Amino acid sequence: MADPADSVRRFRAELADAVGRSRRARDEAHHRAEVFQRHTTELAKNAATGSSAAESVQRAVAIDYRTRVGLEVPEYSAIESNVRPDTAANESAAGKSQEQTPSDGSDLDFSQAQIMR
Repeated sequence: MADPADSVRRFRAELADAVGRSRRARDEAHHRAEVFQRHTTELAKNAATGSSAAESVQRAVAIDYRTRVGLEVPEYSAIESNVRPDTAANESAAGKSQEQTPSDGSDLDFSQAQIMR
C-alpha cells in the first residue's frame, strides 16, 4: 500500500502544477486581450480620422490575396451607400401592426398575439 504521506506529497505537487498551468493560461489570455484591445483602439482611431492610407493598404493586400488564390476581385467605388434602395418601402410597412384580431371579437382564436405572449 502507498504511504499516506507520499500520497499527500504527490497530490500537493499535482495541485501546484495545475495552479501554475492555470496562472500561465490566465496571463496568456490577459495578454491576448490587451493586444486585441490595443489593435481595436488603433483601428477605431484610424476610422475616426478617416485614414484612407490604412484602408488602401488593406484593400491592396486583400486584392493581392484574392488574385493569388484565383478568386474573383470585385470592383467597388471608393464610397458606397449602406442604404438599401427598398428601405422606404420597408419603413412604411413596419408601421402597420401585425396583430390581427378576429372580426367577431371571439376570444377562442388562439392565434391572437395577445394570447400567445
